[in-house]
Amino acid sequence: PHLPVLKPNEAMIDEAVELAAGAPIGLLATFGPTLQSMPPEFPAGVVLHTALAAGALDALNAGDVAAHDARAVEAALKLKAQGCAVIALAQFSLARAAAAVHAATGLPVLTTPDSAIRKL
Repeated sequence: PHLPVLKPNEAMIDEAVELAAGAPIGLLATFGPTLQSMPPEFPAGVVLHTALAAGALDALNAGDVAAHDARAVEAALKLKAQGCAVIALAQFSLARAAAAVHAATGLPVLTTPDSAIRKL
């Protein structure tokens, strides 16, 4: 009863808002409906740009992790070009691409599991 409980995206959203400090946040997903359901979880007034890493989920499901990560990087570079200061990876499965996205963009890259661990 005394253990903290977080919603899946709660810690990442909080951390993204803090790191962005008013600058746009990039939300990257591999599953299109996530880009409809997740933005309302961000606080009002946050500037949020979204990008779908098209084909990344199919590549991952086929076992092609390199293609998955490459598509995530492509989408992240589009978010960087839109002025995003932070990239938030919307799905747990995207966490594996965090290092590649960071290396390509130079931006802070947040994942739901890592942010949750830091918050807890």
